[in-house]
Amino acid sequence: MKYLKLVTLIVLILCAAALLYAIITYETKVDYTVLNETITACTTNARKLVVPRSIDGNSVTAIGNRAFSDNSSMISVEISDGITELKDESFYNCSTLREVYIPKSAVYISPTAFTECPALTKIEVDFDNRIYESFNGVLFKAGKKDLVYFPVGFIRSEYYIPHGTMIIGEKAFYKSPLYTAYIPPTVTRIENYAFADSTNMETISLPANLMYLGENVFTGNGSLHTITIGSDVEIQENSAGSMSFYEQYQIHGAGTYVKTGNDQWEFTSDKD
Repeated sequence: MKYLKLVTLIVLILCAAALLYAIITYETKVDYTVLNETITACTTNARKLVVPRSIDGNSVTAIGNRAFSDNSSMISVEISDGITELKDESFYNCSTLREVYIPKSAVYISPTAFTECPALTKIEVDFDNRIYESFNGVLFKAGKKDLVYFPVGFIRSEYYIPHGTMIIGEKAFYKSPLYTAYIPPTVTRIENYAFADSTNMETISLPANLMYLGENVFTGNGSLHTITIGSDVEIQENSAGSMSFYEQYQIHGAGTYVKTGNDQWEFTSDKD
């Protein structure tokens, strides 16, 4: 018995020593490529990364297309003040990224900047930023009039879009885990691909004040079984893909439509 305890103690000491050695010898590596004040590529094993305003004496004002793509190390990213743009798919497929800090200098964030970041739960925006703001981790334009991006790692079954929001942006809920999103009556526009490939989504209600529904808004949403349409909704011809939204869901006016079979929809009631 004493021998077993001694062996266990030795094993624990060796494990602790190995862990301590790994911590001490771990070296964070960051390799940037900068062109015309834009980070065009970055290779790093950093877990917590601060993207600098200057690299090797070169000023940085933008993060380019797919600059940080396919990274599997980063957990959090802080973007330094002075950087103004996050271009298309800047952080595409950063599989472990959980949190992003946006500086007050940011004036443009592409709607696809964080595409395919399944662990992302929180986007925080500097209080002094005049273009963007964060509300419970969700990215909005200042004043919460435009919803820009809902982090897909923010796991929940439903989300109440704040009252006063007027625009749901392009790909705002792309591949979200939601079963439903409650859209307030203040929303007047839903842009292209806003809820696309949200495969869990089962129900959606489009408010009567909605004046524009973009293309492919619900494409790829195979679980969708109930749609409620407001009285004044205007819908683009291609909003469901190769066929029109009206054709795909057999919609012919305001009311509630329920999926009754394979690609078959039935009108059930007038909208209250």
